[in-house]
Amino acid sequence: MERFDGEVPGRMADLVTLPGVGRKTANVVLGNAFGIPGLTVDTHFGRLVRRFGWTEEEDPVKVEAQIAELIPKKEWTDFSHRVIFHGRRVCHAKKAACGACGLAQWCPSYGIGPVDPEVAGKLVKTPAASDTE
Repeated sequence: MERFDGEVPGRMADLVTLPGVGRKTANVVLGNAFGIPGLTVDTHFGRLVRRFGWTEEEDPVKVEAQIAELIPKKEWTDFSHRVIFHGRRVCHAKKAACGACGLAQWCPSYGIGPVDPEVAGKLVKTPAASDTE
């Protein structure tokens, strides 16, 4: 309230000075509230881009920098949402639903989870079930 006159700041440098706001949250706010593209690197995003073979980095800031070189800037916000959505619903940390994955033919990690479509299909989480994660 005191520093930004009750307004949500529209700059990364300002957002990250707020309690509980790091780059991940700042990128979500900038992308969705201000239309400023950003890559939201959460655990799902990091896991998937490593599985895709796009980075070996574990540090979110380094992951963000490497992926920023691969994806057009105007796509960053929507791309982040799509990757996170896919990680929550299909490409799970412990048991990826490879046999039910729409990206399977391009994925270098295909087969880390069940490839049988029926078995894999049972692993896919619906939006209602996974939105509480």
